[in-house]
Amino acid sequence: MLLRYRFMTTIKQWFSSLSQSNWIKSLSVKKKPLKLPAPHTYVDQSDISKQSQNHPCPNYMELKMRFRDIGRMNGIIEALGRDFLTAMPEGAYKSRLGQIAFLSRRMHEDLANKKLASYIEKASAHKRKNKKQWDDWDSANLAEMEAMYRNNCCIAPELVEQSARLSYEGRRHHRDVMKNNDWKSAKVFLQQMIDLQRKIADVKCSTGDTHSIDPAYQALMREYIPYTNLEDIDRLFAEFKTGLDTLLPRILKKQKLRKKTIPFEGQFSSELQLWLNKSLLQGFGFDFERGGLYETGHNPVEGGTPDDTRLVIKTSDTENFLESMKSTLHEGGHGLYIQGLPRREWRYQPVGQDLGAAVQESQALLIEMVIGRMPEFFEYLSPRVEGLFQKFGKDFMSAENLYALKTQVKMSSDRKNADEVSYFYHINMRMKLERDMIAGRLSVSDLPDAWNAMTKEFSGEEPETYAKGCLQDVHWFVGKIGYYPAYTLGHMMAAQINDRMKRDIQNMPELVSKGQFLSIRNWLGENIHSKGRLQHTNKLMEGVTGMGLSSKPLLNHFEDRYLNAA
Repeated sequence: MLLRYRFMTTIKQWFSSLSQSNWIKSLSVKKKPLKLPAPHTYVDQSDISKQSQNHPCPNYMELKMRFRDIGRMNGIIEALGRDFLTAMPEGAYKSRLGQIAFLSRRMHEDLANKKLASYIEKASAHKRKNKKQWDDWDSANLAEMEAMYRNNCCIAPELVEQSARLSYEGRRHHRDVMKNNDWKSAKVFLQQMIDLQRKIADVKCSTGDTHSIDPAYQALMREYIPYTNLEDIDRLFAEFKTGLDTLLPRILKKQKLRKKTIPFEGQFSSELQLWLNKSLLQGFGFDFERGGLYETGHNPVEGGTPDDTRLVIKTSDTENFLESMKSTLHEGGHGLYIQGLPRREWRYQPVGQDLGAAVQESQALLIEMVIGRMPEFFEYLSPRVEGLFQKFGKDFMSAENLYALKTQVKMSSDRKNADEVSYFYHINMRMKLERDMIAGRLSVSDLPDAWNAMTKEFSGEEPETYAKGCLQDVHWFVGKIGYYPAYTLGHMMAAQINDRMKRDIQNMPELVSKGQFLSIRNWLGENIHSKGRLQHTNKLMEGVTGMGLSSKPLLNHFEDRYLNAA
């Protein structure tokens, strides 16, 4: 204690002497600021991301910084949205709607800012005069910046805020009307959503391309499938339907000759299903350091960011583990694409984003329907699930039976459980209905009757309830008008990409039978994921597969799997 006292006394005396010294007094005297040496400013540009790398055009540098902040804001919205579906307490519902709506409006205001247009014009002029100073990536980035500005500048911030709020309200509303088979409440909400989407479409049409059979629908569709013309999609769909109408009766006929499938018995715990699903994702190279897999009472959803890719699937069915596995493989395909985007070089920049819903669905359907339904996939899966769920020696767990269960072709009124062959008819019907609603040819009140009639026409059965009919999908409730075509376009792309990948990875069936999926992920990463938005979809497909998008590879895939296979 004595030593401590002496030490503290010495310190006090030292401070006291300082306060009386000329050194302290001199600090209060005004003097010229000291001239410090300039900091070392050299930065090795090759070691930093293209987002931060200096560019000879100052206006483009300003654009990169502004879009960096827009990208950050979008990442925050994505994280809040994932939390909304999984961990958010019920009491936070209204405040979360306000947060997401506000941030969506705020991000839109930055995207629609007139200063942005000025920077884009000046950067474009610089590019025209100094072509050698602009590489392919910077050129594509500037083009995407302009496209994003044009897509947003005509829309009032109030519409964006209203759309974001209604979209998240729609997720909960859909869950509730499905549970209660409540068409009366659903009709009111859907009318609100259709009216809002019409307003947005009309504004876009007033300033954009209106050369289309259904210009309003095309304007909404381009939000999800950029640069696409409705006429081109109609042509592809018509060609595909002609081929499928010929193939389907032959496939159904052969299905009757197959051995009967053996239904599952017993329970498959949710915890073990989640473990299995995470293991499969890990096998495909999904990085759990930058993402995760979560269950929700809502519908599954794609999205996330390369640094925070939270995959969301529906709560598992304890009587059928294949359902949650299917959802996991589908969302996993989305997740692998998102994680494979060029985040290190172009994080937050437009050129570093995905190519839209059609390419997104191509990656999801490639993993889920093409790879995930190969007979070799079930050779790998069967002994592992037999042990995991302790169903030893059960015939329903054999590779042959699992494969047969997942390759049954049967016309039904349920899209979510539809097989890959009949899936197109569900998409084609929904596309026609939403086009008619946006164009005013079909009223929301008449939707159930139109839905049931069209479903019966292609499937032979009429939905028993609203929940099994026009309420079964979440898309219209969240404002995704124009998204449906992406499923069929994505399926076509998946088959076409798979043809090329099989030529490059010649032992792919053997690798799949051993659960060695990384070569698939690496090939997709190199040829699709890492390209971001460097090229438009058609150019990408031509570069990867040697031809533009065609329906023939998918028809050939169906023929090989369902007619030519033993």
